[in-house]
Amino acid sequence: MRSWRGILVGALVGATLVTPTTAAADGGAYIEFDRTHYLPGETAVGEAYVYVPGKQQGLLERGPFFAYLLTDGAVIRKGAPIPRGAMRLGTFTVEPFKGKWFEMQVSFTVPDLPGDFYSIAMCNDPCTIVGFREGLSGLISVVQTVREGALLTAQQRLQGRIYSLRRTIRKDAKRYAELDEAFDANFRVRSQLATQVSTLQDQVEASAVQVTEPAKRVIDTWVGVMIACALLILAAALMVNGSARRRGDTGGRRWARRWRSSRATTGST
Repeated sequence: MRSWRGILVGALVGATLVTPTTAAADGGAYIEFDRTHYLPGETAVGEAYVYVPGKQQGLLERGPFFAYLLTDGAVIRKGAPIPRGAMRLGTFTVEPFKGKWFEMQVSFTVPDLPGDFYSIAMCNDPCTIVGFREGLSGLISVVQTVREGALLTAQQRLQGRIYSLRRTIRKDAKRYAELDEAFDANFRVRSQLATQVSTLQDQVEASAVQVTEPAKRVIDTWVGVMIACALLILAAALMVNGSARRRGDTGGRRWARRWRSSRATTGST
């Protein structure tokens, strides 16, 4: 029973968080009570606000509308007899609220029932209107002690906190998944760019090798030409020097003969 009530507390928290307390004539509404947990004999007060277009406001004349507490899995259905498990608790008052909005309010004494959550539904008798195309309903908790009610309230708050934390975790998980996907995409782009850069570097190095090798061959050719020219110049210089020496030796011998001849002539005189 406790685990089942825990599940119902969670359902109540979810209904409180996601279910509006107002509705239009083509939808249902949630009956909001002044408290969640009641001791038997306490007075429960519930209210709801409904929007009814002018052409459908005649539905409000089909009252009175009663609040039924449902037990043993009983369900209120439009056009069906009131089930045996439904306990009539009180009568809704219908008052204009603002424009086409109407306030529906009910108060009743909580019956002496085992501690549990119970659905409260609205219907006229015979049951031809259960809301406005959808049922008008709510939920109350009957407890046997004040302590039980306090513990269930604390549990409800914790359930609400857990729900909020789970919702935050889901949002964070979604955000993390998006960031992780973006990181993977950036990593793929980075890898592609790195591959392109590596390819370009290889192409640049290959082009540099192709340019350097012909330059080396041209330099080697010019060095060979310069060496050949230097050798030719050296050979020519040696030839010129040898010729000059031969002319110098011939001239010296002639000068010596002339000198000796002039000495001999002077001596005889």
